[in-house]
Amino acid sequence: PRHGRPRHRRVMAPTTCPSCGSPRVRRRYRLRRFDVFACAGCTMRFRYPLPSAAELRTMYEDPRYHESAYFDEPEARSPELRIFRRGLADLATLVSPGRLLDVGCARGSFMALAREGGWQAEGVELSTRHAAQARARGFPVWEGDFAAAPFAAGTFQAITMWDFLEHVNEPRLVLATARRLLAPDGVLLIFTIDSTSLFNQIGDALFRLSGERAVRPLELLYDARHNYYFTPSALGRLLDDAGFRAERWRADRAYLGRWVSEPAPWYLFAGGFLVDLASLLVGRPYRRTVYCRPRETGVPEG
Repeated sequence: PRHGRPRHRRVMAPTTCPSCGSPRVRRRYRLRRFDVFACAGCTMRFRYPLPSAAELRTMYEDPRYHESAYFDEPEARSPELRIFRRGLADLATLVSPGRLLDVGCARGSFMALAREGGWQAEGVELSTRHAAQARARGFPVWEGDFAAAPFAAGTFQAITMWDFLEHVNEPRLVLATARRLLAPDGVLLIFTIDSTSLFNQIGDALFRLSGERAVRPLELLYDARHNYYFTPSALGRLLDDAGFRAERWRADRAYLGRWVSEPAPWYLFAGGFLVDLASLLVGRPYRRTVYCRPRETGVPEG
């Protein structure tokens, strides 16, 4: 049934956490397209099985992905534009404008704002279509896997990852690459979803109380294009292991426009607004931004 308990799928359970290597992993949710596992060692949540590199590229070349409302150019008063502007203001308090690399730059909306703010903005993008659109706006964009990007070490004053890190197969490799490319006094900005949010807590409660039948709310929260669902603890541990020092955390509300493009039932969307308003009040925001600097000592080779 469309909104009932997912049909049984024969999926082998992972033996270790792909983030920290701990064997203490358990299935948290059985969804229709994949399972969500949680690690008791580092608190990371992740989809299983993870997509292959070929599946990732196919996913991000899908016309339906490009036409999503998520990639519409932000309007002047949109929440996304406000968050971008605040991110640039925060960066300006931490580092002087110079070379900025936007990883997962899509059509270049953030790079356009960064350029207005005096940054020399460049991008990395896996999608051929999005990379071409960003280049048409005058930005140099490396198309392909970030870890293979041909940039010299230590050359960027800022690296930004807006809704990017949760999409990759190897977040440790991504962070090691960022650590290598950042200047010694540079700043890494990561913007991602917090899987301990009020939204997630309510989705979990509905799932349990319904006898594991209410899967649709969870499928909005555990997006099929996301491979990892970070807790603040799991993300903090990854950053520390990669040689970063987190200097500032910020809380942000959800982007409910993405749910409309799925589409989602009207009652989930309407209820989402109420939960979104309450999430910051109770300290369980849907999204977080963290600003990090490379540690001066004890930095692993990347």
